[in-house]
Amino acid sequence: MKFLVLHFNLIILSCLAALGGIPHVEEAFREKYPEVEAPRWKSESNGSWEAHFEQNGVKYRADFDAEGNWVETETNISFSQLPPEVRSAIELKYNANDIRDIEGVESPTHGTFYDVEFQVGAEKMDIMFDPTGKVLDPANPPTEEGFLTYWMKQTKRDSPLSRTGLALVYKALFNILTIFIYAYVIYYRRHHDHKMLFLLLAFNLFLFPIFLSSSLVTAGFGFTIFALLALVRLRSEAFDKAEIAYLLGAISLTFVNTMMPTYVNIPSAAAILLTAYLADKPAVWRDTFQKIEVDYRITEKERMLDHAYLRQQLSDEFVIEVREITINRVFKNEIRLTLMYRDIPEEKRIGLSSLKEEERIAAALEKQRLAAEAEKALLEQQSGKSPA
Repeated sequence: MKFLVLHFNLIILSCLAALGGIPHVEEAFREKYPEVEAPRWKSESNGSWEAHFEQNGVKYRADFDAEGNWVETETNISFSQLPPEVRSAIELKYNANDIRDIEGVESPTHGTFYDVEFQVGAEKMDIMFDPTGKVLDPANPPTEEGFLTYWMKQTKRDSPLSRTGLALVYKALFNILTIFIYAYVIYYRRHHDHKMLFLLLAFNLFLFPIFLSSSLVTAGFGFTIFALLALVRLRSEAFDKAEIAYLLGAISLTFVNTMMPTYVNIPSAAAILLTAYLADKPAVWRDTFQKIEVDYRITEKERMLDHAYLRQQLSDEFVIEVREITINRVFKNEIRLTLMYRDIPEEKRIGLSSLKEEERIAAALEKQRLAAEAEKALLEQQSGKSPA
């Protein structure tokens, strides 16, 4: 008897679906969409109803529960139709090539949002974004759990990540490779400061497991990093601008190597390495002027304020091109000045060095000649002869 009643109800629902929805659901639809006529109704197994209709050439699906309450309205859209903020969030945290379906959804509880379905290995994953790109559901999406947590969860299921088991190893090895190139090949081989080398490696490798464990880097965490940098500066020798830049670059490498997808972190790491290589390469900036403060000792007190004389003396002594000097303070036999200079090209430097060496040799020979003549004159005077 129950079996017959069930079949009878199914037949009635099928007829209603063919002819239209039940009256109170249809009335709710007309109140929501008064401009739409004759939607096509489809009944669901849970007693809800779905109205299919079209507006301005776009197909929609409106869901109503059994009591006639509007649940949500959906429409299929393409990736290019998403707001720019949502597209950026997807490209930054996920792989857009894994998208299977996108729905624009309007609901009374969440307003407008976008339901994006990804194919993750053998499974499907739905993530809801609001128009600003914020993840609404799941509350703790995989990409915000931290790569280490995400990888450990994936090992419990059959997925490409768990089958290969190389994703975590790749990130660790790639980070080691990039920080080695950055800290040793680029920095240490130029500056030969092993303490700074250790600091660069330490910041990167110490922060690497922290970033892996959780990618939720908040503003407080950022302030902690800068406080740590300030502490390092206070407890050690003062850093120059280049060293600070190298240190920030090491932290940036840690960030992109742990938190970015593969297709993002490789070009990002390459950009950091290329920037450090070119920005601190002497050959690239050989023709640029640099500024330095020096204490310069001078015996001719009357020429201590002679800018032209000081420029010539500094140029000759250090074989550089001096553009400008600023006298900051005059001591007893010393001047403190700010010097703007640039290195002379190697060919010209060699030529000037050779010329100075020739002048030094000529001066030494002239000194020897004068000494010999003086000695000869002294000998002739002692022997009672007139000098020639």
